[in-house]
Amino acid sequence: MTDQDKEKVYEQAIKQAKNTINVASVLVLAGVVFMIQLTYFPQFFSSTDQNISAFDTTAVDPMVMTMDLDPTEIENGIHVPSGLIVDDGVDLVIRTCGVCHSLGLVTQNKADREGWKDIIVWMQETQGLWDLGATEDAILTYLANNYAPVDEGRRRNLEVLEWYDL
Repeated sequence: MTDQDKEKVYEQAIKQAKNTINVASVLVLAGVVFMIQLTYFPQFFSSTDQNISAFDTTAVDPMVMTMDLDPTEIENGIHVPSGLIVDDGVDLVIRTCGVCHSLGLVTQNKADREGWKDIIVWMQETQGLWDLGATEDAILTYLANNYAPVDEGRRRNLEVLEWYDL
């Protein structure tokens, strides 16, 4: 075997090793992505009906879909991980609203029932929010009861009737 033949065999062995490493890397990466998906979004793998979206709360009886909040995560009536007030329907809000955005968007806003309904309709028309079906009433009740505008007694802004130069 000549030196050129040895070099070709060596180059082929290197090329095959690189290909093997590339395939192994892709498989490891896919495994890591799968484990992250399984850890953080287990609902993708738990549905027995393939036609039901993991986040579609209208496909299942809302009374069956309850989420037990860990009592150690509740302080002064607030569910600490989500920042939401613990009340009837908080689990629906966590599962429904928290899918698309931070629950801080819920806690920082205030609206009456009609205002929250308008926000939901806006999200459905422009942001791809699905039809909430039977859960909508419970979600609206929770939001209106816990995140409604509150009159805190702040004085009205002063109205400047006439400006003058200093």
